[in-house]
Amino acid sequence: MKRSLLLFIISFIISVQAFALSSFPPDMLANKTFAERYFYLDLIYVKFMPVEDSIRFFARAEEIRQLGKQTNDRDLELEADLLELNFITQNTFNNSKQCVNGLNRLFAIAEKENNTILLARLHNLAADFYWRTNYEKAFEHYHAEYEIIKDMSVDEYPAKQKSIYELGNSYWFFRDYENAMGYMTEAAGTDIFSDNLYYTLQSTNTVGLCHQQLGNLDSADYYFHRANSIAVTVGNDAWDGITSGNIGYDLYQRQQYDNALPLLQKDLDLSVKRSDYGCASGSLIIIAEINLAKGDIALAEKQAKQAREWVHNTGEYGRLKTLYALISRINQEKGNEAVASVYRDSSLMVKDSLEAKLEALYALRVQQKTALQKEREAAESSEKAIAFFTAFLAVIAIALIVFSVIRLVLQLKNNNTVGA
Repeated sequence: MKRSLLLFIISFIISVQAFALSSFPPDMLANKTFAERYFYLDLIYVKFMPVEDSIRFFARAEEIRQLGKQTNDRDLELEADLLELNFITQNTFNNSKQCVNGLNRLFAIAEKENNTILLARLHNLAADFYWRTNYEKAFEHYHAEYEIIKDMSVDEYPAKQKSIYELGNSYWFFRDYENAMGYMTEAAGTDIFSDNLYYTLQSTNTVGLCHQQLGNLDSADYYFHRANSIAVTVGNDAWDGITSGNIGYDLYQRQQYDNALPLLQKDLDLSVKRSDYGCASGSLIIIAEINLAKGDIALAEKQAKQAREWVHNTGEYGRLKTLYALISRINQEKGNEAVASVYRDSSLMVKDSLEAKLEALYALRVQQKTALQKEREAAESSEKAIAFFTAFLAVIAIALIVFSVIRLVLQLKNNNTVGA
């Protein structure tokens, strides 16, 4: 029995490897629309690319390229180029010039061949690439992709919801809640491709978080409940917990502690179950806040201690702002004013540090925007100079031609006069 099981496992592993490296069935890739081969391509990009070395992955891309040539499928040939470029941008961190040159080359091909699908996907790839080094360029590429796909159906562009979510998430990163909310709302309302509700959950929950940050708790509740309903329907425990915790936090802000506690506890329990101790610490801090408000100092202190351990283990130090403020109030209730003062100051230091980082991000983006504008102005000046020089040369050429014609006419006239 054990031997049979072992043989089955070995056979399964071998078959998976064979599938991963075997020739691609032409009927799954060749002469198909982007949507028709999206599932299989997504498998390559998401499952294979992160785990394969360059030799194996580029061999896979070359196989696709040859299939495209054999079946006269230009899009499939370009897909191979895009696969290779994706691999390079994801794995080449010290040679950005190679990535930029690769992007520019494919952009030129997509524009020349009027390939709007490829153009949109290139903008998405460029946005992801530039997000590491230049936020402003990344935003421009996200918006360029959006302008191309906004009127497309999901059947034309299966990644539409994901792309709009990524644009909204970029604004969320910069705490631009109004813009984030607009794009996240659009993403949440975008038809999904297949049955993947991941981005529907993400975007719906983020709209709720935006409203929460802006103090619109009723609106936040609405979106959190919508997201929770989806999570429960599809049996997604992680999102059931997260959205329950968010609803609980809204209730906590309204000081409806008894209603908030079971929801926060649900988030805590489900977070611990999946070993997400960062998320667990967030709910535990609020539970401790409620217990402190109810006068149970010992329980609040115990929970704060556990939350502190989780925060340090996960490295999610941004949570220390609220945690240190909680520990300060606990010590104040215990009469330890000196300790309370230390933690109060520590909370303010974390708050100042977080705000300084955000301000630095804002300043960096302004610098990048200014540099990009100067770069464009220099390029425009260069183009104008080239155009002027070209026009000047054309005028000289025309003048020379006219002069030559006039000279020839005069010579002919003189010759005729002499002949007479």
